[in-house]
Amino acid sequence: MSLCFSAGEFACPVWHRSANAKQVDIALNETCRIISGCLKPTPLNKLYPLVGIAPPSVRRDVACAIEKKNQESDSRHPLFEHKTVPGRLKSRKSFLRGTKAILDPPPKERLRLWEEHYLPPPDFLKPQEHLPPGHELQWPVWKALNRLRTQVGRCKHNLAKWGFKDPSDTQCECGASVQNMSHTLECPKCPNTCTLEDLMSVTDAAISVATYWAQTI
Repeated sequence: MSLCFSAGEFACPVWHRSANAKQVDIALNETCRIISGCLKPTPLNKLYPLVGIAPPSVRRDVACAIEKKNQESDSRHPLFEHKTVPGRLKSRKSFLRGTKAILDPPPKERLRLWEEHYLPPPDFLKPQEHLPPGHELQWPVWKALNRLRTQVGRCKHNLAKWGFKDPSDTQCECGASVQNMSHTLECPKCPNTCTLEDLMSVTDAAISVATYWAQTI
């Protein structure tokens, strides 16, 4: 948050409506992949719940709403009581005309926008601004746990799909015809089996499965 998001959001009420604002998201998405250990194909609506940070566009929108509230209520603000002029270009979206002041506390507003625009699947972790269960585990296990949660990992099926492996070599060492992410949860060679629900709540079985696959997926 202090090293990457603070830089990526600096003065965002000024530039967040730019067509190039999403270019900043590329770097912030990569930061979240480093935090969680997730791979690039991981959907964004699954990535951000794993790091406990609202998506960049949501955070920018809330920052702008806070700035709008300050502009309307704080006499020290440079734009206090400023009257905007009629726009001449449709491509220009004025901060004064297009931004609404925040009404709820910022954390509540971020969660509302997060759930509205980036809601993860029903069986996944709910949006929350803190790290989910399992963050205290060792890094290899935490990384494997998150890849199992998102079902995006380096199993043989995915490696073949991404062009890193011969498509004819997707058989699991246990003898199963295809080693995909679903199979990793119930592979006979693994000491335990678990479900997606176990992974979300980080049960002992989920930790055992993540530990087994930590150096593989």
